Amino acid sequence: MNERRFWIAVIVVFVVAFAYELLLHGLFLSDLYKPYTPGTEYNAYAVYNPMLFQPASGSGRSHLWAFYLAKHVAQFLFALFFTYIFIRGVEGKGWLAEGFRYGVMVWGLAILPSNVGMYSWSQFPPGILMRWIIYGLIECVILGWVCAALYKEDLAGNNKKG
Repeated sequence: MNERRFWIAVIVVFVVAFAYELLLHGLFLSDLYKPYTPGTEYNAYAVYNPMLFQPASGSGRSHLWAFYLAKHVAQFLFALFFTYIFIRGVEGKGWLAEGFRYGVMVWGLAILPSNVGMYSWSQFPPGILMRWIIYGLIECVILGWVCAALYKEDLAGNNKKG
């Protein structure tokens, strides 16, 4: 395994995932979150907890810096393992097909089950969870394509992995 290329791929996947999540949650879904966020106008039609996105007091999550640190560490770990598993499973079938296949597999393993499971125990509305499932699929496919593009030579049939 070429360690330099691996770490570059991890960082690129992390940055792309970070930018995607920032745009998704900070811009595209922010209006959807407003009825469930403290300090925003109350939505009388919301049947779920209007303080859904408020950190639990005394849980340690009430400190914004700790939340962001944990979020970034989690996202970095995702990028690390996402990339590592990708380079171990390269099949040499072309970068678009390979990236798509891998993205869908990771989505089916990580994103889909966790969001379906959250429906049973969380107070998140089904509309939010469905959007997370759909946008999670898009994100995983994009990240799969990013990895595949960074490892294009291996996917062209060159058998040297890493």
